Amino acid sequence: MALPVKFWALTLVFATVCIGSGDAFFFFLKPLADLGRYYDDKYNFVQPTYSNSQAKEIPEYDFIIVGAGSAGCILANRLSENARWKVLLLEAGPAESDLNNIPVLTTFVQNSNYNWADVAEAQNGSCWGMIDQRCSIPHGKGLGGSTLINYMLYTRGNPADFDRWAAMGNPGWSYDEVFPYFLKSERANLRGLENSKYHNSDGMVSVEFPPFRTNLAQTFVRGAREVGHKKIDYNGKSQLGVSYVQTNTINGMRQSAYRALIEPILATRPNLHVKANSRVTKILIDPNTKMAYGVTYSKNFRNYDVHVTKEVIVAAGSINTPQLLMLSGIGPAEHLKNIKVPVIQDLPVGQNLIDALVFNGLTFILNETGHSLLFDSRFQLHSIADYFHGQGPLTVPGGVEAIDFLQTSRAQQPGVPDIALVFSTGSLVTDGGLGLRNGKRIKASLYNKVYAPLETIKNDQWTASVVLLHPKSRGFLNLRNANPYNSPKIYTNYLSEDDDIETLLEGIKEAVRISKSPSMKRYDARVLGIPFPNCEQFELTDDDYWRCAIKTLSSTAYQQLGTSKMGPAGDPTAVVSPELQVHGLSNLRVADVGVVPTTISGQSAALSYMIGEKAADLIKQTWTR
Repeated sequence: MALPVKFWALTLVFATVCIGSGDAFFFFLKPLADLGRYYDDKYNFVQPTYSNSQAKEIPEYDFIIVGAGSAGCILANRLSENARWKVLLLEAGPAESDLNNIPVLTTFVQNSNYNWADVAEAQNGSCWGMIDQRCSIPHGKGLGGSTLINYMLYTRGNPADFDRWAAMGNPGWSYDEVFPYFLKSERANLRGLENSKYHNSDGMVSVEFPPFRTNLAQTFVRGAREVGHKKIDYNGKSQLGVSYVQTNTINGMRQSAYRALIEPILATRPNLHVKANSRVTKILIDPNTKMAYGVTYSKNFRNYDVHVTKEVIVAAGSINTPQLLMLSGIGPAEHLKNIKVPVIQDLPVGQNLIDALVFNGLTFILNETGHSLLFDSRFQLHSIADYFHGQGPLTVPGGVEAIDFLQTSRAQQPGVPDIALVFSTGSLVTDGGLGLRNGKRIKASLYNKVYAPLETIKNDQWTASVVLLHPKSRGFLNLRNANPYNSPKIYTNYLSEDDDIETLLEGIKEAVRISKSPSMKRYDARVLGIPFPNCEQFELTDDDYWRCAIKTLSSTAYQQLGTSKMGPAGDPTAVVSPELQVHGLSNLRVADVGVVPTTISGQSAALSYMIGEKAADLIKQTWTR
């Protein structure tokens, strides 16, 4: 069978990888963003229906959902099951493209128009290695939300995390109560776990092991086991140990929330309307009754009001949801008055920002080559053919292959990890300095001194990204002004608690210990020996050097939580009830990871799917009594 034109276009792209030119790689990537087509297993290409927004405008809907991320897509799917309910899903960003869907290109989509690309305010005690000491806050913008740009890791968290939620006054959110909602959306295809009671194979959201593994990743897993870490299913009975990553991919290709949950049903549900490039700027609320009755959104430079008969559901994420609530008069009264937004409900919106932190600067150099992803002998021109068959190195999400959950001496609860070591082949230079470096806003002076020299050496490299799962530091966000098109002011307050620094330091030491395991020793892996420019006063072997490095090159782990905190009516820090209804208002709910009241031992994508499933049932219970 003759291969389609698209095959040869992608082959041209990846030929540049094999040639080894980062600049050429980036140049040839650009046309991918415009291809916008999917394929089936026999190379039959189809053009998907991204939305039915050309349908006749309806003056009012039963439900309006703001944000087409994981939770928003789940809600649109579940609520539209009732053919009598008219549902509108509004999304500020565009439809996805093929650039989103190739897992190995994840670092590049961070710099695309699928990212809101917010930047935190300058930090005193962190982000020293970032431009203007301001860390990036990536979150997704488009049909699929952050599932368009994240690393696709599917990690639910620890059972004790959810039991803490319930103990904080949130009945219905214990592990036993939320576990069925994790299963409901999951369609697992995990070799070796086919009969596990902790997974489901009947849902719509694919979970699988990436089909490709480098020899180096396998050596890391063996090495972790040699130093005492068990091999586990981290979404199973125990979470302490090492595993290859479980990802939201299908046959080796990214599966966004929109593609999993909306595309399969859109043509058969005329009661569901989806509008892309439609930015909601205000929730319409009667100031006397405090009842939400619709939203205002902008599309193609025009504003539209659309009304609702039942509920407005905000599922725009931990940054955009509090921004929209405050623009609509729901938030800290003093702050809203200062920027001349009429106050409808005084609530601590935007407070309690929880952001798991990751230290990016632990790179190891090997004495060999041919083991990391781009230099694996299997990463050749035929890689693109393998990809079309759901195989090969292009299926690895941004080079991330394994994860090790561990407890440091500072852990608060037995059995609950406080550090995750994320193994990836390569380093900051693997993508030619064009993806990760730009996405994280790393200063040229730091990159050129420490990492640029690695571009000229042949030796393999691997990176242990050290993730702080339960930071004690808390941040907040405010509106910059009353203009809905201006980004909010985000104050992360990273590392404002010394305990966070010390926990990360223990994580670094454990990664180094794994690098000295018998299996890893054969590669003579050694920590990159070039000090960060601002930390040169310390010896590389000193703890103070690593404390300085942590403050220099730590950034978000892509899972902001807590800015619309869930809690009972008597909790002065809470924004929504355990039923996700905004306190003091009617017909308005929040259903995204912003409602999470405290830290979590996982990634936010799985969490968001669960929250969407539970919110859908809560809403159905309200309106079908």
